[in-house]
Amino acid sequence: MTILITGVRGGIGAGLLRRLHTSGHDVRAASRVPAKSDLPAAVRVVELDLADPSTFAPALAGVTDVFLYAEPAGIEALLAAAVTARVRRVVLLSSDSVTLPTAERNALARHHLLVERALLAAPLTATLLRPGGFATMTLGWAESIRAGRPVEQAYPHARLDPIHPEDIADVAELALTTDTLDGETISLGGPQVLSFGDQVQTLGELLERRIELREPTREQAAEQLRGHVPAPLVEAVLDYWSQLPGKQTEAARSVERITGRPGRTFRQWATEHLAMFR
Repeated sequence: MTILITGVRGGIGAGLLRRLHTSGHDVRAASRVPAKSDLPAAVRVVELDLADPSTFAPALAGVTDVFLYAEPAGIEALLAAAVTARVRRVVLLSSDSVTLPTAERNALARHHLLVERALLAAPLTATLLRPGGFATMTLGWAESIRAGRPVEQAYPHARLDPIHPEDIADVAELALTTDTLDGETISLGGPQVLSFGDQVQTLGELLERRIELREPTREQAAEQLRGHVPAPLVEAVLDYWSQLPGKQTEAARSVERITGRPGRTFRQWATEHLAMFR
């Protein structure tokens, strides 16, 4: 059993690879630029560009299971190469944006939807993970908070269940190493529903100072997002936020129902990363 992990320069991919390696699984890291991967020395790193079919066959040779970040550009060719390589299972990191009523017209949702559809049409065992907002999104506020400036956040009253990346990794690990979640489509969230304002307040409590929250115009918010979101997805992210409910109170997507362990709270994530906001 050899597990190929894509997205190893991202938080979830890197964390998942390290924990699988530590627990003794045969893991292979995939990267567009292998030389830049900061991974355990014993882990084999292979070149894989999800938009370049010439890299697919060598990376997949001998692989039984794949943890896949969503990239629609070469998805049909990638899945065909996986079938040829006798890959058994693919666990896809998708997004709950695919459930939006406007998913077909939303660039963020469609990016993931195209990959989901291709995977479900392939003769492979598939597990789809659909997390909502990540707790790590608040790192976009870190520079302002460190400088003592107000946090500017569009749709500050929108409520979401921010999820700790380690909770996603818990479910991905279970999906890759057991048959428990084969064929499942799983919505994921944190154990609490919080508005953006609630998250700012939590950071302020931990930092022991008040953090001001301001709502920019949509145009201003788009300009701010362009600094860390691919240009084609900026409007899609804003549309996603705008469609988040304002009165949701129940967290129904916590990983506890899957792992049997309580989901990690936003406060826990913020405490672990507080130095980045000081």
